[in-house]
Amino acid sequence: MSLNGKTTASTTTDTVITNPLSFFPDIELQAFIDNYRLPGEYNEAPLVYELKSAIRQVNEALKDSVLILQSVIVAETLKAFQADLVDTYIAAVMHWARAGLIKYFETINRKAPAEIQGERNEIIVTEWKGEALNNIDLLNKNILKVAADNGALGTGRRDYADGFRASII
Repeated sequence: MSLNGKTTASTTTDTVITNPLSFFPDIELQAFIDNYRLPGEYNEAPLVYELKSAIRQVNEALKDSVLILQSVIVAETLKAFQADLVDTYIAAVMHWARAGLIKYFETINRKAPAEIQGERNEIIVTEWKGEALNNIDLLNKNILKVAADNGALGTGRRDYADGFRASII
C-alpha cells in the first residue's frame, strides 16, 4: 500500500458494495480508493473483499444499538436518523478495511519499502483499527443516547462509560 499518499496509476470504478443491513449506507469503492489514495495498479478484488469484511465487522458492532433504537423510534436508515453520522459510519468501515488491506501490498517489486512496512505493520494496523473503533463508539454513543432519550433503556439506569469501549482484562 502506498503510504506516501501518491497513487501509481489512475483508476476509476463504478463498483458499489451493497450493505446487507439496509439501515447503513452502501460503500463506493471509488471513494475508498480516492480517500485513502490506494495504488491504482492493484486488482479491485482484494479491495472489495476487505470492504465487505469491514462492513460485516462494523455492522456487527452496531447492530444491537440500532435494534434498541428501532424499538422506540422509526429509523429506516442512518441518513434519515442522523445524516451527519453517515460519514462517521463510512470512515469506520474504510479504516477497518484499510487495516485489512496492508497484508496485500507488501510486494516483491518493492522489496525495501515492503520490509520497512512489514516492520511497521502491527503499529499501522493497530492505529487504523483504533480509528475505526473510535468511530464505532461515536456511532453507538449517539444512537444509544437517542434511544435512551426515547425510553428504550428504562428509568433508574446509571450511565456507564459514555461511549467508551471497555474490555475485561
